[in-house]
Amino acid sequence: MQQHQFEGLAERLLRGGIAPRHVRRYLRELSEHHEDLVRAELARGVELAAARAAASARLGTEESLAQSMLERPELRSKAARFPALVFGLGPVLSWLAAAFLIAIFVSLLPESSRHAQPSAALLAAVQVIWLLFARALPVLLGSGVLVAAARRRMSLRWAVAGSVVVDVLAGTLVMYVEAKQIGISSSLLPWLAPSSSAFGPRELGMVGKGLLTGAVLLGSSLLIERIARRFDGFARRSPVG
Repeated sequence: MQQHQFEGLAERLLRGGIAPRHVRRYLRELSEHHEDLVRAELARGVELAAARAAASARLGTEESLAQSMLERPELRSKAARFPALVFGLGPVLSWLAAAFLIAIFVSLLPESSRHAQPSAALLAAVQVIWLLFARALPVLLGSGVLVAAARRRMSLRWAVAGSVVVDVLAGTLVMYVEAKQIGISSSLLPWLAPSSSAFGPRELGMVGKGLLTGAVLLGSSLLIERIARRFDGFARRSPVG
């Protein structure tokens, strides 16, 4: 069995929901077994082309090789079974969990417990953490789920949807410093709760700027996913839809 036939088998297994790690291991085992069969035929004095043909015949057809994997449901990835949960809700929950952990970290700082004015060094550190959380983490989460979906030959629609939600939430976050105190708000909240004034006035310019930032974050994730596919043979893009 030639290499391009193994690639066809890999495509079939990935589209059947088999986890990439199981596909890689299976192909490696098949390749090694095929080489052993070829060497055995060559040792009998058979020509190379005939040895390869005989080895492929003994190995089995692509149909039989694929079925032996597809009939084992335990090899299917959780992403293939629950795409909306893994690719759609997963990045949103991960981003919100990061926000929760950061909030806990800040609340445990001595300045928070004493309600003291934070030092300039602490303010700078918090600003860096906020930038990582609101600008870098969404891109990493988005590109991560996009590459994961592409590697599994799955539709990118749930990965894109999850990335969009995170990017909109992150893009509309606003950090401000007043009297050496850092505050964080969202320009989106007043629009989500128009009957309440607790979140401040609705400013079309601010929410528009936030949505534009979210679009830049999404574009960055898509760019990283596209670059990653060039270096990962398993990450060729699946169609959206």
